[in-house]
Amino acid sequence: MAEETQYTANTGTVSISTANTALDGSGTLGLVLTAASNGTLIKSVFIKAITDVTEGMVRLFIDDNNGTKLLIREIDVPAITKASINKAFEAHVELDYFLKAGYMLKASTQVANTFNVIAEGLDVTYYSAAVRMDTTKLTANTGTVVISTANSNLNGTGALGLAYTAGSSATYKGSSIGSITVKTSVSDTPGMIRLYIDNLTDKFCFKEIVVPTRTKSATDRSFEHTIVFDNDLELKAGYKIHASTQVAESFHVMVEGNDWNYYS
Repeated sequence: MAEETQYTANTGTVSISTANTALDGSGTLGLVLTAASNGTLIKSVFIKAITDVTEGMVRLFIDDNNGTKLLIREIDVPAITKASINKAFEAHVELDYFLKAGYMLKASTQVANTFNVIAEGLDVTYYSAAVRMDTTKLTANTGTVVISTANSNLNGTGALGLAYTAGSSATYKGSSIGSITVKTSVSDTPGMIRLYIDNLTDKFCFKEIVVPTRTKSATDRSFEHTIVFDNDLELKAGYKIHASTQVAESFHVMVEGNDWNYYS
């Protein structure tokens, strides 16, 4: 008999927009994620502006649920004016930080611009029966959608295509996404592809892909772009990924993933 670590995806999401200059944990903070009963591994945090931004800072705090909030990371935000071919600010912060049960990850913004903050977390549990050589069960989950309706919004409204749905929590612990590929079969005008995480209540933009002008021919490829998540993107069971296009041209969006659970 032995103990074996198991994980359940816990995707934390919040939108922050109230200016807060404090570094001591006071003022307005947005709750990103709360650690589960055995603790939660926060692998990384996505920060994505959905408006033009002035120079400032996004800050991440650990809240011990007992009155103490500690600044763990500051992310510089340069002044950026978004446009049809100019991405709004985004950052991907590798944390690999185990958070104690009941502790919280919170976020603030120095200036009153709107940011989506998305934490990629894994709740820890244990399997105490006999350990087997291959106890994790993976089921391939390939998500596909074609998007073609113009949508300039970054707040999750307007025309979106459903690209991926993580397996249901009744069967799976979550979904591991290895890559997302965007490919078009037409000649392109400048624009943007946007990707969203849907927590079944709100949709949070976490990536933008710039589409340059490109004319396909017999010897010139049409536009393609692949995002590879080096250590996989863990998505909570039942959560979804949507996609939109800035301009009214046809794009194929393909998500390579695996739903997982465990042998009992």
